Amino acid sequence: MLANFRHGLGLLLLGLALGASHLALSLLPTSLYSPPSPLTQRQRNLLNRLQGQLLSWQAPLHTGRTDPLTGLGTHGSALQEIDRLVSCNVAFSLIRLSVDNVKQINKTLGHALGDQFLIALSRRLLALGFHRGRLYRLGGNEFLMLVTQPESYEAGIDRLRDRLCVPLELDGTALVPALTLADLKSPEHGQEPRRLLRRSAIALGLARDANDGYYAYQSGHDQHHERDRLLLRDLVRAVRDQQLQLVYQPKIRIADGALEGFEALLQWQHPAFGILQPDEFLPLAAQSGHMALISEWMLSHVVWQLADWQRQGKPQTVAVNLTADDLEDIQLPQRLLSNLHAHGVAPQSLMIEITEQAVMRDPGLAARLLSELRDHGIRVAIDDFGTGYSSLAQLRHLPLDALKIDKSFVLDLPLQPEDAVIVRASVMLAHNFGLQVIAEGVETQQHLALLAEADCDQAQGYLISRPLDAANVLAWIEGYRTPYAERTSDSSARLP
Repeated sequence: MLANFRHGLGLLLLGLALGASHLALSLLPTSLYSPPSPLTQRQRNLLNRLQGQLLSWQAPLHTGRTDPLTGLGTHGSALQEIDRLVSCNVAFSLIRLSVDNVKQINKTLGHALGDQFLIALSRRLLALGFHRGRLYRLGGNEFLMLVTQPESYEAGIDRLRDRLCVPLELDGTALVPALTLADLKSPEHGQEPRRLLRRSAIALGLARDANDGYYAYQSGHDQHHERDRLLLRDLVRAVRDQQLQLVYQPKIRIADGALEGFEALLQWQHPAFGILQPDEFLPLAAQSGHMALISEWMLSHVVWQLADWQRQGKPQTVAVNLTADDLEDIQLPQRLLSNLHAHGVAPQSLMIEITEQAVMRDPGLAARLLSELRDHGIRVAIDDFGTGYSSLAQLRHLPLDALKIDKSFVLDLPLQPEDAVIVRASVMLAHNFGLQVIAEGVETQQHLALLAEADCDQAQGYLISRPLDAANVLAWIEGYRTPYAERTSDSSARLP
């Protein structure tokens, strides 16, 4: 065995001396390079350590085109081969793969076993027919495969993953690769090497969000990804440079058309992309940990605006949206109440709106935080009711004052009997629990009449007004003409 070890090490040294690490690794006896090995653990560790050191000494000769751990090509050699295939007008698929449990293996079993795991997986890929010139390790836990017969893999991704996910036996431990895969094709998805690799990274990111861990790239996704990247970069600057702004949409009492208050809606006046609505950037803020910063900005500006209207002798009430992250901030109630007190604004002037999905992330914590706010006079409403997975029976245990019916049910009220049933049932149940009901998306007199027939309490939507800049709110109030008279004259409106 020792002679076999020395012979293998000699071949490794010879190959490295000739400047060909891939040749050196191929010269090693299979029993040495492939697990399981007949060598002792000490001998294997020594060989791996020497191999790593020698390959690192070799690095200048390879100009970064050979991975020192696996002997596979790297990012640079992948670019070179893609460029060659494109110049020869060869169609190919580019399959990008991440091994998602490498970090966990390194953490729990040690980096030595993690390295063996990656080496064994690279050998398995080679055994599946991906020769060294078309198989690359991009660093960390990612591999790249170039396939010059794309049609052969169109229906074979599942089969490929099944074969790769067979447990690997290393040092008596069975390790199952946890894989995410993505692919794209050239020339369909581009021919510029760096752009193709960037698009493969985008596809892999989308694959991580997919239920089955696989994603096939589609044209245009890199544009959305690049836009999101720029928005994420600019988020903090948006708060600092006053690019965020609040607009206010009125709510009226359906019974007589009287003004009930406003909802504060967030917009971003982006210097390059124009006015952005919340659904275009708030998910990015939540993912990046910037949501608390934006929520704090919103609450501070709403309180300041309430105080300003109050100073002008025109006190108003305003609803503001909070997120699931806000409901986990146990210091938020105290900060908000202190801010209201500092500006001389009554807590009753403020309503908090929260979606049912956000509440259901941690109902107990949400109930405690909302109770603290409500105990001090701040009202609480469930927003977008009917779009989540909870029921009013579940929500009745929360400290609520109102629920808002999502506009998706209101817009089709005249045409969809199912939506009419949902609205009627929601209003009836809410009233039984002592809650007010606010309907969003009210755009026509018929909508208003049908909601009145359903005994809905308040309405909000374009029929009443589009969102207003703060500077225009008081002028709008002065000129407001209730739609109540027109609504009552519409005797043809009946719920389906």
